[in-house]
Amino acid sequence: MDLTTPPPPELRPPTNGWRTVSLVSWAGVLGAVIAVAISSRTTGRAVWWLGPPANPANPVFLVIPVALVVLPLLAWYRRHLFAHNIDLVCAVLLILISFPDFTDRPGSAVGMFVVGLAALVQSIAVRVATRHYR
Repeated sequence: MDLTTPPPPELRPPTNGWRTVSLVSWAGVLGAVIAVAISSRTTGRAVWWLGPPANPANPVFLVIPVALVVLPLLAWYRRHLFAHNIDLVCAVLLILISFPDFTDRPGSAVGMFVVGLAALVQSIAVRVATRHYR
């Protein structure tokens, strides 16, 4: 009787079906982030990384949410071995960037939180569905 632990699952590139699901999901997340940004600016209660129209935030802050959406898109497109991990980390960080807005702009914050939560649910679903065991 062999009591050793089984080897960890092999790292394989994602399959085409789940890769497509992730690409479409992150494209939707990109559209949702743009919608939250536009609607928050239109209502006059812009998210922290945009700032109000009279006093816009530093353009470096705009790179944060854009990078958090583009990185998983690129990872899935290029079939990166660690696309699942990049996906998960970026989804969690999308949730975290909504927290500074909860005190002053709760509507915009809830919008970003829901977008990040949807990305996290998608990330977990793809991770569970693509586990490769021997």
